[in-house]
Amino acid sequence: MASNDAFDDRYDLREFAPTTDDQGAPTPETEAWMHAVGLGFHEPHPDAEGAARMASHFLEDQETFLGVYVREPLPGSVDETWPAGTFTWFRKRLTWDEGAAIDTQAISAVTVRPTERRRGILRRMMTHALEGGVAEGYAVASLTASEGTIYRRFGFGCAIRERAVTVRRERALPLLAPTTGTVTVVTPEWLAEGTGRAVFDRFDARTPGSMVRNAGTWPIVLGQRNGDGSPAKDVRAAVHRPEGAGSDPAEIDGYVTWRVKEGTGDTVLEVVDLVYATDAAYLSLWEFLLSIDLNDVVKYNRSRLDDPIVAALGDNRAYDVEHEEDHVWLRVLDVPAVLTSRPYAVDGSVTLAVADAMGFAAGTYRLDVVDGQGTVTRLSDGDDGEADLRLDVADLGAVLIGSVSPVTLAAAGLVRAADPAAPALLRAMLTPTRTPHGITYF
Repeated sequence: MASNDAFDDRYDLREFAPTTDDQGAPTPETEAWMHAVGLGFHEPHPDAEGAARMASHFLEDQETFLGVYVREPLPGSVDETWPAGTFTWFRKRLTWDEGAAIDTQAISAVTVRPTERRRGILRRMMTHALEGGVAEGYAVASLTASEGTIYRRFGFGCAIRERAVTVRRERALPLLAPTTGTVTVVTPEWLAEGTGRAVFDRFDARTPGSMVRNAGTWPIVLGQRNGDGSPAKDVRAAVHRPEGAGSDPAEIDGYVTWRVKEGTGDTVLEVVDLVYATDAAYLSLWEFLLSIDLNDVVKYNRSRLDDPIVAALGDNRAYDVEHEEDHVWLRVLDVPAVLTSRPYAVDGSVTLAVADAMGFAAGTYRLDVVDGQGTVTRLSDGDDGEADLRLDVADLGAVLIGSVSPVTLAAAGLVRAADPAAPALLRAMLTPTRTPHGITYF
């Protein structure tokens, strides 16, 4: 795009809230936006019932839609009604550690029609959204990405990674240490009555990097619907109760949903959702999954990088990593607000010079931590003084949760340290009490 004028001559940027009619069906503007998102992600458009259900989720999550529309569409083109670019944001809480959390501006459904690429659509939508986020009081934005190379240029850094793993049953059991508590098979319908969400709330409150889930996620993870919205008929469920627990569902501290897929090769048990409020629940549910007959491999796509099941297995070579990729990305909008919202593991002081091409977070800041609580002093609007560490805003977002080490980023040349001890000090300050684990996509 040569200039903003060129964008405005060709496109109209519209911000609007999704709406439905008296029957609960999405209004034409909302459904056209949904069509454009489906085109971008190669997803079929749902039937009338599914479209109404999706629209109700948009309303429940209180989403804000953006659409970029071609001003002079060619006859017959979907551009006559569908936006050429889509974008949405909504409020989503992120847990720093037990007792500490922050609301993020969660970004999703980002698409640009291939016919309109390289015309500044994504930059205009992102700039508009982040400016709106600042106006709404957000200190940080978040997203999960379908591609790993898009968002760094907008100041986002990958703060959590995850792994897709498999465990071969015949080599896994017995575990090296006995598990505790009781696992019981339940129906997905029973789990969906409230127990599943209650367990997730406990997981979410104690787990760094966890984020609350979209309304539309729950029917899928609890085994009621498939990703395309059709009824799920092959999902099973089980729950874990700790030692000494009674029949009260409130005592349940973990659940798993799964399906089994047969093919010409291995029969694979695929974990749909695995949520745990205690380590004992996590290990017991894994032991249960590995005990299910008539399958060869348990597959889990949400494994954290230091998964304790590796150490627990009778033969740790039964565990294989199929794939590792980025998960949660964070974009700092207000450095003092972000750094004072989270707890710290050790006391200390460090001065950070933050570069931000979009201008939201640029400046030099001193972080002082006393008794685990941080205070931040803004020293300047730019990098015009001494600093212990110099880094891009994307790399500040990457280290925030404590899953990515400043020492590693310094070794990669992304964090520049005046004192070699400074990255290690920041790493120690940011270390969470538990390993970050994000199991929410949006």
